[in-house]
Amino acid sequence: MMPTRLTVAAALALLVATGHGPAQETAPTSVEKRSERALASTDREAEEENAAAYVAALARTGEPERMREGLERAAEGSTAHTYLTHHAAVARARADGGGSAPDIEVERTGDGYELCPAPGPASDRACAAHGDFTARDGLITGLLVEGRDPGPGLLAPEGVEFESEGVRATLLTAYQSVTDKSLVVTVEFTTDDNASLGLPHATYEHGEGREDQAQEAVGRYELDAGESTRAAFSFPGATPGGTLRVGGCLEECSALVDVALPVE
Repeated sequence: MMPTRLTVAAALALLVATGHGPAQETAPTSVEKRSERALASTDREAEEENAAAYVAALARTGEPERMREGLERAAEGSTAHTYLTHHAAVARARADGGGSAPDIEVERTGDGYELCPAPGPASDRACAAHGDFTARDGLITGLLVEGRDPGPGLLAPEGVEFESEGVRATLLTAYQSVTDKSLVVTVEFTTDDNASLGLPHATYEHGEGREDQAQEAVGRYELDAGESTRAAFSFPGATPGGTLRVGGCLEECSALVDVALPVE
C-alpha cells in the first residue's frame, strides 16, 4: 500500500507546483523506489525469521506443544503447515505412549537448514536438508526436503473416522516420507469404556490384497472410559489410499474392537 500512497502524494505535489496533473504514465520517483526496496527487504526479513522459527519448532521433537507453536509461522492449509502438524502429531503420540524422541540438531546451511537426529543409539537415520522455503504474506507455505516437495505425500483430511464398540478412531495425518518412503499415519483414539488397543499389531491393507504389519507403533495401549490417545504407525514402502486396521478389546474382552480406518 505504501507505494500507492506515495504516488498519490507525488501527483498532488506536482499539481500544486505546476497546475497540471501528471502524465498518464509516470516513472517511479526515487522516493518510491527506495520505499519499494524497503518494503521488499522487510518482507524478506519476515520470511527468513518465520522460516528460522518454523525449523526450530520442527526440531523440538521431544516437546510436542513447542512444535505446535511453530504453526503460527506457516500459512493455514499449506504444505508447510501440514508437514509440521504431522510431525507434531507423531511427537504427541510418542509422548502419550510414555516415550519421547530427543530434539533434532539444526545447522544453518547456504541453502537452508540441515536437520539431524541427536547423537545416540537410536540415531540411525540420516540428516535431511530443508530449504527453498516459499511464503505468502510473510508466512511459510512450502519447502523442499532433500530437494523434493513433501506436499504430494501429505494428508490432513477432516471427518475421516471409524467406530467399533465405542472406540472411535479419527485420522489426523498421513505422510509418505520423501527420504525413506515410509508411510506414517497418525490417529486419535477415544473410547466410551475401558479398552485395550493392539497398536503393535496394527496392519495396513493396500494394493491388491496386500497387508503389511506396522514396523513401529506408538501411543497408549490402555485407555480408561472417556480417555483418548494419539497414536502413530509406520509402514515401510506403503502409500496413502489404503486402510489402517487396529484391533483391541473392551474390559475383560467383553467385546472385540476392530477398527478399519481409510487413509485417504
